[in-house]
Amino acid sequence: MLRSSVRSLFTALACLAAFALSSTSAQAATCRIEPFGDSITQGYGSFVGGYRYALVTWPPLVGGSPLSIQMVGAQVDTTFPGLVAANQHHHSGVPGWRNDQLATAAALQPPYFVHPGGQAPNIVLVHAGTNDIHQGASASTAAFRLQTLLVNLSTKYPSSKLIVAKIIPFGPQPEHVARNQVVVQYNAAIPGIVTNLNAFYPPTNPKFFIADMHAYFPTNHLWPDGIHPTDNGYYEMGVRWSMSIEAIADLAGC
Repeated sequence: MLRSSVRSLFTALACLAAFALSSTSAQAATCRIEPFGDSITQGYGSFVGGYRYALVTWPPLVGGSPLSIQMVGAQVDTTFPGLVAANQHHHSGVPGWRNDQLATAAALQPPYFVHPGGQAPNIVLVHAGTNDIHQGASASTAAFRLQTLLVNLSTKYPSSKLIVAKIIPFGPQPEHVARNQVVVQYNAAIPGIVTNLNAFYPPTNPKFFIADMHAYFPTNHLWPDGIHPTDNGYYEMGVRWSMSIEAIADLAGC
């Protein structure tokens, strides 16, 4: 009953926001952002669209004023009415996919079409690895797959910037204790991966950046599955993404 009431509340809020969102999206988009990952990227468990909704409805992002954003990606997702009304319902999040599956998709030839318009993103937001760890992969295996994914994305998008997340923790449930230990090890490997990949780019114009979604993430803002955020958790992710976007917006051409 409580979840049903909360769903109704968020649905109403999404409808109320649709006009404002539509007005914003009617402006010329200055920053094309591709959310890339799994069900957390898709917004599973959210009533409004997860962190993606946060990024297009909770300004300011850059310079003290709203950043004009156009969400892009392989998926045309009609799950969340508010995002559909705003033409912000595009992403590349596939529930259940591991880093190796995402890497294969990123390397497809011919490459997947990027909706809307087919133009490359300015920025790709990568939150991936949760399914690898949930399905029993070691930290080193998940990290190797992540590196392959990032290389494939950088090949697909030579001019785009990639922000790589240290992934959110699992919940405190007993079945997740060992998984959280692997998450810590996996996240610890990400700075080294980013440093190694950035060595191929000028120091003044790196391609890869890190957003820390793990440190002090409020696990009370996860659903009882201990995997997917509630909308409060997605809002927290949106705030952290926005800080990372703000930091590299000029480099990304936004």
